[in-house]
Amino acid sequence: MQPFTQLSFPFGDLPVELVLLILKYAAQPSFSQIAPYKSKNPYSSALALCLVSKEVRKTVLPEILHTVLLPQLRNVTAFVDTLRMQQAYAQQDYQFKFDYAKHVRRMWMGQFRGSLSGLSPNEFGQMQSGLDLSPLAPVLLAAPSIAVDFENLGLLSGCLFHAWKSPVPYSPKTLMVTGTESMTRQWSSFIKTDHGAAFLASISNVISITHTTTDSTRHQCGICHRDSASKIYKLPEWMARAPLSNLQTFSLPIPHSAHTLAECEPTGTDMKVELLTFSVSKLSPRRRTLKELRIIQQMGSSPSDHGLLAASRLRSSFCILCQDWLKAWACGLGS
Repeated sequence: MQPFTQLSFPFGDLPVELVLLILKYAAQPSFSQIAPYKSKNPYSSALALCLVSKEVRKTVLPEILHTVLLPQLRNVTAFVDTLRMQQAYAQQDYQFKFDYAKHVRRMWMGQFRGSLSGLSPNEFGQMQSGLDLSPLAPVLLAAPSIAVDFENLGLLSGCLFHAWKSPVPYSPKTLMVTGTESMTRQWSSFIKTDHGAAFLASISNVISITHTTTDSTRHQCGICHRDSASKIYKLPEWMARAPLSNLQTFSLPIPHSAHTLAECEPTGTDMKVELLTFSVSKLSPRRRTLKELRIIQQMGSSPSDHGLLAASRLRSSFCILCQDWLKAWACGLGS
């Protein structure tokens, strides 16, 4: 018998174009990973590849920037610092300069405590000295899809206010809103500003992942998993008051039905969530059951095509507050 010989793949012999294509594929963030993002950075492989060479970095960066997750305050400040550094590179025509705004397609601004230095969330449009959102504003407003929590409307408003002073075109068409609907004062203040109203008027699709005070109480008491099928759905009050003059579709998550799983397939006890999308003509403040929603959606001319996504990692029943919406959105919710 011939002795076993270990084969080695001559990676270095491949054409450069093929090597870069392989590296680009390897750099795709692992958003569907089982491990929490806090323990394992989904961008870790891509960041490591950026250290290989300048050419590899240019190939990998678009994969990193396609979907930008800013779930915590430290992520926001780090990203703004990076953008400020890129501005310096561009001014010096440095070899590491890179146009971030050109490649960011989706951006998530999560529910984080605290605020950026110099930004008061209660003074929409009133920018205090010392805060410079000029690096973030054009990047955020160049992304076709953004997600923002009610608690961080100050950050969005600050970027819009900067763009209002030095005109930047609004590219976002899909807006996902998360958080508690009890923060009506912040939302009311935002929609009354000129820049806030102009921004909302440019949005064509809204995804609501918001919850009510009742949802919060049921979640805290541990009874949110009861009677999921009898849950009543209605158009959120915050949305009914918003100047969404160009709105075409409205989406909201519901418990899954029998459909083929999306590519971000749930594992373990993950909940499968269906994103139900309605045309704006079907919007109504009337309260409806899940069965009624399905009938309306099936009769509509714009059926939901978002399929199913993994969201929950805590319970096997549907509760807005039990779901991991950051992971679901990163995996493609609403895209």
